[in-house]
Amino acid sequence: MPRCAFLSIEDLSKYVCDDELVIQYLQEHDWEIETIPWRKREVNWFAFDLVVVRSTWDYQSAPKAFFATLKEIEKTGVPLLNSLALVEWNLEKTYLQDIENAGIDIVPTIWGNSSLEEAQLLQAFSVFNTAELILKPIISANADHTYRLAVEDVKPLYPVLAEAYRNRPFMIQPFIPQILEEGEFSLFFFGGKYSHAILKKPQSGDFRVQEEHGGHISACDPPQELLEQSIHLMSQLPELPFQARVDWVRQSPEKNQFMVMELELIEPSLYFRFAPQAVVNYKTALERHLTQTRL
Repeated sequence: MPRCAFLSIEDLSKYVCDDELVIQYLQEHDWEIETIPWRKREVNWFAFDLVVVRSTWDYQSAPKAFFATLKEIEKTGVPLLNSLALVEWNLEKTYLQDIENAGIDIVPTIWGNSSLEEAQLLQAFSVFNTAELILKPIISANADHTYRLAVEDVKPLYPVLAEAYRNRPFMIQPFIPQILEEGEFSLFFFGGKYSHAILKKPQSGDFRVQEEHGGHISACDPPQELLEQSIHLMSQLPELPFQARVDWVRQSPEKNQFMVMELELIEPSLYFRFAPQAVVNYKTALERHLTQTRL
């Protein structure tokens, strides 16, 4: 019976997590699954055949400690999914620059590594020719410290923004209205193979699509062009990920072209409940990886 550890957090009560669906399915098919908080000390990692980073959704508050745990696991030789190298590459959203350099469209971005300046924000409206901006940290999750700003918001909010981004690298992007009108497409890949897709829309009056912020989620069949772009994106990564979620937004209502908003390779929400075949696909990918490691 294969033994697999799912890395998580101490308390998931504030989050929407459906990993129990895949855990139950795996257990019904002779897998032993143990969910372990990533902050837990003195874990015998040698007792597992695989360790999967699943719902470690507070790692951004202590990234050094998080990576210390992953390095500890890697040193044991027990396969870590996704790999430490891929997780490190995906930690900072500057990975989007690599995606862009591979010829794949991303949301236009201004990158900042020092203190946030009021003039820089005001100039970004002209650079992007936009009425609204999105400001967020380069290391972030769950839309933490993410702001949607109109030009009239900048001056009164700047003291708050300056404090929030003191010594915190940031990114500035134009707000894409298609997120409100059509939504954000998320496509999921297990073992490099396409599994399923969802469409995420923010609740009325908000711009964040996460369920924790009231976002509405529905299953969808992605446009063929988007599926082909996503498959191509997987082929351009430093290595093939075990689990991946790629988020896209349409460039405009008139175009069938899409931009990458985010590629989640660390602890992606996988939305198993919206696709009955997803747990089957996940199990197949786990078994394939386990077989490869035993060769």
